[in-house]
Order: sequence, then C-alpha cells, then structure tokens
Amino acid sequence: MFTGLLIGIAFGILLQRTQFCFVSGFRRLLFQKNTRFITMLLIAVSIQSIGLFCLAELEIIKIPQTTLPIMATIVGGLLFGIGMVLGNCCGSGAWFRSAEGALGSLLALVAFAITMASAQTGSLHQFIDHWTQQTTEWDNIYLTLAISPWWLVGALILVTCGLSFLGNKSTDTEKLSFFDRTFKRPWNPYLGGLLIGLLGVLAWYLSAQTGRNYGYGIAVPSANVVQYLVIGQQRYLNWGSLFVLGIPLGSFLMAKISGDFRLKIPEPQEALRRILGGVIMGLGAALAGGCTVTNALVATAYFSWQGWIATGCILIGCWFANKWIVKNKRRKQYEI
Repeated sequence: MFTGLLIGIAFGILLQRTQFCFVSGFRRLLFQKNTRFITMLLIAVSIQSIGLFCLAELEIIKIPQTTLPIMATIVGGLLFGIGMVLGNCCGSGAWFRSAEGALGSLLALVAFAITMASAQTGSLHQFIDHWTQQTTEWDNIYLTLAISPWWLVGALILVTCGLSFLGNKSTDTEKLSFFDRTFKRPWNPYLGGLLIGLLGVLAWYLSAQTGRNYGYGIAVPSANVVQYLVIGQQRYLNWGSLFVLGIPLGSFLMAKISGDFRLKIPEPQEALRRILGGVIMGLGAALAGGCTVTNALVATAYFSWQGWIATGCILIGCWFANKWIVKNKRRKQYEI
C-alpha cells in the first residue's frame, strides 16, 4: 500500500518540474493555439495506453468497463472546466501548487476535497447518485465499435507523433550545467509526458497489487483523505489516498531545491473565488466520474467514452469560463 506514497512523491516531482498544469495548458491551447501541453498530455496518454493494454493482454490488470452516464458526464465536465478556471487550478494542480506555497490553491483544494467527500457519503450523495445512475449501454469505445483496442492505440500514436513533430521547435541553445537543467529550468515537456506515462503504467500495476484496479487518481482519493481525517476508518487510508498525500511531498522538495517555493497569499476576493472554484470542481468531478487526471490522463488511455467526453466538456467549460466569467483584462494576471 505504501507504494502509493512513493508513486505520489514521484508524480509530484514530475508535476513540479514539468509544470504539468491543465488550467494554463488548456488556456494556451484555446486562446494562443499553443499545442505544447496537449502534445505532452497525449504522449503521456499514449504511453499509458500501450502499457495498460499490454498488461491486460498478460492478464496482470483488468481494464475497467463502466457504463456511461451521459448527462452526468456532460454537465460534470462543463462544471469542472468552469470550476478549475475560477479556482485557477485542477485537482492535481491544487495539490502540487499548494506545495509551492500558493495558499489560494490550498483553499481550492480543501473546498474540492470536502465537496467530493460530501458527494461520496454526505449531503450531496443522493443528488449525485440520481444523475450518475442514469446510464447508457456504452462503456469503452472499442467495445462499442466491436474492434480491437489496438486500432485505437495506433490512431492515438499517429496523432501524438504528428503533433510532436509539428510542435518540436525548440530554440533554447543556452548551455547550462546539469544541476541548472534539472532543478532550475522546467523539464522538456515531451520528456515529461514520456515519464508521466511510464509512471502511470507502473502506478496502475502497483495499485492493482493492493486490489485497487486503477492508476493515477485525484478526486476520490482526495475525498478519502477527508473521510479518514473525520471518520478515522482504516478503509479510507488506502493506495489512492497515500498517492495524493505523496504529491505535495515531491512537489515541495523540488520547489525548495529549484527556488520556486514562495508563499502567495490571495486577496479576500480572490480567496472567495478560489473556494467557489473548488466547490464547483468537486461537483463536476463527482458527476463526471473524476477530475482532469482521472478523465483526461487515465480514462482516455483505455478509451473510455466517459473519459473522452468529459475531457471535451472540460475544455468547453474552460473556454466558457475564460471567455465570459473571468475578465479579459485579468486573465493574463493569474499566476497558476
């Protein structure tokens, strides 16, 4: 079980060094047509896809086959996209940004985790269940289409390679020492995507050994941390909850070494906006079956309808919030 903590620390290191942030990455994609983050994401998804289906072929893990609650997924994805813009972080971003000293992200994280816990077993449980139990017969895309998943893996790899080739225009020729390259500058995003993908495959394998048939996960494990602190039941202290607790440890270590750690205290109005964003993210993740990590990074890798639809809706919600809720004159001032 404690391998979850080690994987979480490694994931926190990768998040901090690559600045793997869905909010800023989606914003650059939508408003600057910058594809670096989406390419990095697709590299991580592609690597996981290859690894997960190989492990499934060897019967080491089992690919989830959950039916699609279409309306809950659409509404939840839209809400999560709006919430992460208001909170200026997503689930994983809240954990690693908090460890960099961003107290606004910590407020969003607490609101997000409490809302998820409420949806899991508390006052919001019946409301969320009403939506998520209205399912279709769709589960995974390749099963719906009655084709081998390797056709989709191949298509994903082709798209990823195409984006990598088109976006690989590095102009950084400055000679730096190994220490500066490793700890003072963000890592190459494509290398980061590769490492995140490989770690994701290892995470799933180690998690499956404990009976948890999944890899990276933020939303439910964050709720489990709250449940364990409040209720104290041992079942909430599991691989997933230790994983999310490891993220800030790895991120804090790298932030201190690189000099990125700075306490940032939000203004009162900003703090309220962050809390509201965390609550909306929690509602969205509960409806959509998870946050950006669960849907955009992991569920897309095994071609879950919910993962791909939720990711598209999160992008739409992110665009809407940036375009109509967040004032244009302040958009560029936000520090993720």
